[in-house]
Amino acid sequence: MGYKERVSEFFQKPPKHGLKPGDLVTCSCHGGVAIVLELYDAAVEEDGNFSPGMNMAKIFWIKYPHDGVLERVWMHTIRKLRKVRDYDGRSI
Repeated sequence: MGYKERVSEFFQKPPKHGLKPGDLVTCSCHGGVAIVLELYDAAVEEDGNFSPGMNMAKIFWIKYPHDGVLERVWMHTIRKLRKVRDYDGRSI
C-alpha cells in the first residue's frame, strides 16, 4: 500500500459519529486503546478560505496495538474508530 492509498481516506466525507475529544477508542484495523485528542470533521471557513470536514481524528495510543506502532500520537480515520465500552455495554 502506497502513500496515496494510506491518506486518501482522510479526504472522504466524515461519517456521522458520537465521538468527542477525551473519548476512549479502539479501531477495527489495529486494535489497541487510544484517547481522541482532536477531530477534524467540521468544515471551517477562515479569512474567506473554506476547508471541508475530513474523515480524520488525532489520537494518543494508551495501549499500543502491536510492536510495529512506534509513535503515541497518530492521525486516524474516524470511520474505523469505535468507543471502548464497559462490561455492561455502556460507553466509558
